Amino acid sequence: MTKSAKVRKVHIDVTESGKKTADLRMPFGMFRLGMKYGKAAASKETDACAQAMACLKDFDCAAFERSVADGTILLPHVLFQMDDAESNTQVILTAE
Repeated sequence: MTKSAKVRKVHIDVTESGKKTADLRMPFGMFRLGMKYGKAAASKETDACAQAMACLKDFDCAAFERSVADGTILLPHVLFQMDDAESNTQVILTAE
C-alpha cells in the first residue's frame, strides 16, 4: 500500500527590482489559517495584500489537500504567481 501525498509546506518567494526580498517556508496549516482569516481582513482593504488575497479568494485549502492526497495534483505545485512589470515584482507561492 502506498502512502498518499500530503502538503507539508508553502514556499513564499518574492523578488523586487531583481532582488530577492522574501524566501520562506511555512507549515501548510499556518497557510490554511492565514487564508481563513486573511480573506476576512482583506475584504475591507485596498492595498497590495488585499489584491493578492482577491486572487486567492476562491482557493479551497481542503479541496486542494484532497486533490494532492488522491494524486490529481502533484507536488510541488504553484498555487499563485504574480508578475508585476510596472514595479518589477514577482511573487510565487508553491505548495510542497
